[in-house]
Amino acid sequence: MSTAPSLLHPNNPHHGRYDLKLLCQKHPALQAFIQTNPVGLATIDFSNAAAVQTLNAALLASYYQVEFWQLPAGYLCPPIPGRADYLHYAADLVADLIKQTSGSQHDGSAKPIRMLDIGCGANCIYPILATRSFGWQVVGSEVDTNALKIAKTIISANNNLQSAITLRHQKQAGSIFQGVINPDEYFDLSVCNPPFYRSAQEAAAVNQQKWQKLGKVKQGRNFAGSASELWCAGGELAFISKMIAESKQFAQQVGWFTTLVSQRQHHKPLLALIKQQGKVQVKQQKMQQGQKSSLLLAWRYTD
Repeated sequence: MSTAPSLLHPNNPHHGRYDLKLLCQKHPALQAFIQTNPVGLATIDFSNAAAVQTLNAALLASYYQVEFWQLPAGYLCPPIPGRADYLHYAADLVADLIKQTSGSQHDGSAKPIRMLDIGCGANCIYPILATRSFGWQVVGSEVDTNALKIAKTIISANNNLQSAITLRHQKQAGSIFQGVINPDEYFDLSVCNPPFYRSAQEAAAVNQQKWQKLGKVKQGRNFAGSASELWCAGGELAFISKMIAESKQFAQQVGWFTTLVSQRQHHKPLLALIKQQGKVQVKQQKMQQGQKSSLLLAWRYTD
């Protein structure tokens, strides 16, 4: 698999083809999944969930010094380059805001950057990449208690994550920030990879179509995904709309609110909703990895 250098953030370390030889040296378990494509290049089968998870573990070990990262079957196994891209663009927003800020919660001193991940999932990938790439302190929230247990296992197994990442159970399933952000607590940014589908049935139908296009007989998701990771009532649009509406209550406690938007038709209604919240600054960043494109949508309150 290759990623065009021009399509990723300049600071993203995952430009170009994966160096599978180097990755296998760092994480020998990957060798079992290496195969040769029709033009003679080494690759893996990206429709094989075990192969993708092992590739992720190798990338985390090689680039981020994370020696243990393992997920049970059925949980989302995200592509590392795309998640890293999101955070590098988000880091630019934070750096610019700190330069502009004087006498506020973050006054440009040596305070550590604090990030909130809404729905960190079992993979805990945004917190891991954020602390290993930038040295940030991260709080990850999650409604799924089983996912939290898995994420805690990953953190506990890596000494370089234990003091940097805190996990919180979101007990209010219908809330985004309420019940997670404590009084007088400040985050420089929030990040989110929201549920994409509107129902389990929609997720299954799209999944089946994908496998048919690939000519595969079996059915499944190469990136897997639990219910809370893949779908919610109303899908992506409803989830992000709730996030935007709720963000106003925490305008003084979060520097930049950000989220991934996967569906192009949601851009305009979400922008309109943000502008209804009052005095806001909005940033949009298009991102692309391979054939998949998405939008990083960010807003902050300027009152």
